[in-house]
Amino acid sequence: MASENTTIQLTIENHIATIRLNNPERHNALASSDMEQFREALAAIKKNADVRVLILTGAGNKTFCAGAALDQLSAGDMEAYDFPTLTDALAQLSIPKICAFNGSVYGGGVELGLCCDFRIGIPGMRMFVPPARIGICYHLSGIKRYLSLLGAANTKRILVASEEFNTEGLQLMGYLTHLCDVEALEATVRELAERIAGYAPMAVQAMQRIIDQHESGELSEEEANHWVKSCWQSEDLQEGLKAMQEKRAPSFKGN
Repeated sequence: MASENTTIQLTIENHIATIRLNNPERHNALASSDMEQFREALAAIKKNADVRVLILTGAGNKTFCAGAALDQLSAGDMEAYDFPTLTDALAQLSIPKICAFNGSVYGGGVELGLCCDFRIGIPGMRMFVPPARIGICYHLSGIKRYLSLLGAANTKRILVASEEFNTEGLQLMGYLTHLCDVEALEATVRELAERIAGYAPMAVQAMQRIIDQHESGELSEEEANHWVKSCWQSEDLQEGLKAMQEKRAPSFKGN
């Protein structure tokens, strides 16, 4: 499956979905129409039981994403700012998500990274978030996401002080989970995605849900125990144990 010639490109192959932001001339900033395409791509992934991992990246070699296209906003028109529905939809996907930074990241693009589970950066990338500089209070779900993953002190540096960070600073605060050379980015991302896609999908997604819901304060112990029990009763576990005994790679089906 593939969508081409759009600013939001979706491909699905070998259990791996890739969303590429394809507007490098505008630093992959997202207009309202782009956000709608993005949400449609996420909905298609959610409905596709064959997808086990998502890679999110950008076109070009300068910027991953500059967030929402601010030139489309006007004072008082909060309804036009539909970025929170996009980031919430991305964060709520129950499959592992890898953000591959092909360049620097700004504004809402930083939160797109926070919605992912793994963030792979490159030397020379930079980051800052500008709402305080122009009079926007960042949306609540986004602030919660910053606080959960980076803590209050770093969140204030990013949002309130609108500081600019280099690669080293992004590593120190824990924003980047991995760092690799530019030339190795695609291979590094692909290796991680293929490795996770080869694991038992029921177990991966169960642990993903438990971790995410614990972080958001929405974890139900009863539901978590149900997921754990389902994995213990799964055909995938039988296959995994059999493959280990036979010293071969397992072939998981997700049941």
